[in-house]
Order: sequence, then C-alpha cells, then structure tokens
Amino acid sequence: MTLSRRRALQLAAATAAFAAAGGYAMTRRPEDLVRSVLERHFGPLRMDETEIEALTAASIARRPWIEPPWKLAAAYATAYQTGLDGQAMEFLPEERAERLERFERHILGDAVQMTNIVLRTAPEEEVIFIGPSACLNPYATFEVA
Repeated sequence: MTLSRRRALQLAAATAAFAAAGGYAMTRRPEDLVRSVLERHFGPLRMDETEIEALTAASIARRPWIEPPWKLAAAYATAYQTGLDGQAMEFLPEERAERLERFERHILGDAVQMTNIVLRTAPEEEVIFIGPSACLNPYATFEVA
C-alpha cells in the first residue's frame, strides 16, 4: 500500500484533531463534570464557579469513593459538551459507566440538599451553594435539650 499525499494529509489532520481533543479533555476539572450533570437535568444554570467548586468539594468530602478518575471525568465532560455523551456511555466498559452513573446520582442528590436549585421560581435565578448541613427554616434552633 502506497501512501499518497492526500492520504498523508488526512492522517496528519486526524492526528492533530485527536491530539487537540485529548489536550482539551485533559484541561477539564471535576467541577466541569458536576456542571454538565446539573445542566443536563436542570437546564442552563446561573451558578458562580466558586459555588460549583464548593458543591463539588462538599460532595466528594462526604463520599470520597464516588469521585471518578479524573481522565474518565474529563473525557465524559468533554463528550457531554460536544453532544456525544450518549455514544460515549455506550463504548465505556460496564464498570466505568456504572461509576459515572453513581457519581451523577450522588451529585444530583447533593445539589438538591446543598443548594437552592429546586427552590428557584425561574430558571434565570442564580443557584447558590448553601452548605452541607443546610437548613432553610429561618425559625429553626439547634440547641441541645
């Protein structure tokens, strides 16, 4: 098989595209995966970056075993941002796909518990991290009897 100039250019372009996609994926952080999970279920969010970081840190601190490997998280966050998350899940080994699904369930539960995401009256309202032991009752007292 001879390598024509056209085929060599196609291979070079494909290699450059894969390298760029891989480089982009490696710049992703766990917070990017958390944001993509929340946006997939709640739509576009107005949530400050420090709020996302606080939610991610609190969720992982409560259950450190749920955090997926950063390469898997980066690749999946990138797949979601490019609209290829469904195909990416199909090609993952069963154990990796289950780990991502478990992470997603915990993040959604923690977002409901630790933010005001479900209390918003309009999707344009900002999402605020309340804290790991959030109590929204202004009349609650936490005194030992």
